Amino acid sequence: MADVSIEILLDELGEKRLLKKVDRMRNLLNVALPDEALYREIMLSLGYSKNKLQFLALATILPYSQIRMLGSQEAVEEALLYRGNLSDSINHLPPDFDLSLRMDKAVWIFRGVRPPNYPQNRIKGIVNLLCMSFDKGLVGFFKDRINENFAVPLNPKEAKKKVLKIMDFKGIGNERKLEMFFNIILPFFMLIFTKENVSNLQKFLYELFSLHPPLSDNYITRESKMLLVKKYGASNINILVNNVKRHFGLLQYYTDYVNNKKEDKYREFEDISK
Repeated sequence: MADVSIEILLDELGEKRLLKKVDRMRNLLNVALPDEALYREIMLSLGYSKNKLQFLALATILPYSQIRMLGSQEAVEEALLYRGNLSDSINHLPPDFDLSLRMDKAVWIFRGVRPPNYPQNRIKGIVNLLCMSFDKGLVGFFKDRINENFAVPLNPKEAKKKVLKIMDFKGIGNERKLEMFFNIILPFFMLIFTKENVSNLQKFLYELFSLHPPLSDNYITRESKMLLVKKYGASNINILVNNVKRHFGLLQYYTDYVNNKKEDKYREFEDISK
């Protein structure tokens, strides 16, 4: 299989994965207000594989509308930790805060989780972003950041700088912020700007998706690369996967080919290599 055909395949699969994420955001906006929908997705992402539903439950019993009313970083951190039953401290909570509403501490999973990713540490890490968004809400906060950094055309180096500026807040490492941007922020605002018919910002986000260097490899992307090399003879797979779109393509290839065994879908590409 020619390298150019692998590039076409990964581009198509990367766009497919992005559209799936946009569809997820569309479904969320059918059941929640924009700020709450974005807040829930951000909270969900904090749980990684073992505590996702737990973080979603926490976002449900302490919604963003209540977070904004707390007024201080200390109060937000205490409220989230208290509602999650991860701390009993209530020193900064307002008198009318409902102390009876708490999760069962037993639902949190700690085994097999690295200490930096313990739920209480993930909560402390996201508090800064939540507080920075008080004035305009989460949607307004990120919409302003995207507008402030708008520029087209871009090159890969500029795309990387733009994303880091959009995601410039303390508490979370750069790699995790990149994952949050491309998995949540970008598809969410692709949908928002489509609804608002703001084509220049749609184009800007798509250029970031197409030009930004790929995210760090994980087990799935490494497995997909190995399969592509084995099946189609890709000669420079690490060079070919040079942006987030193709990184997404690797993830979708694994989903379609490995999980669902959709071999026939790729037969046309296999034929090219013969």
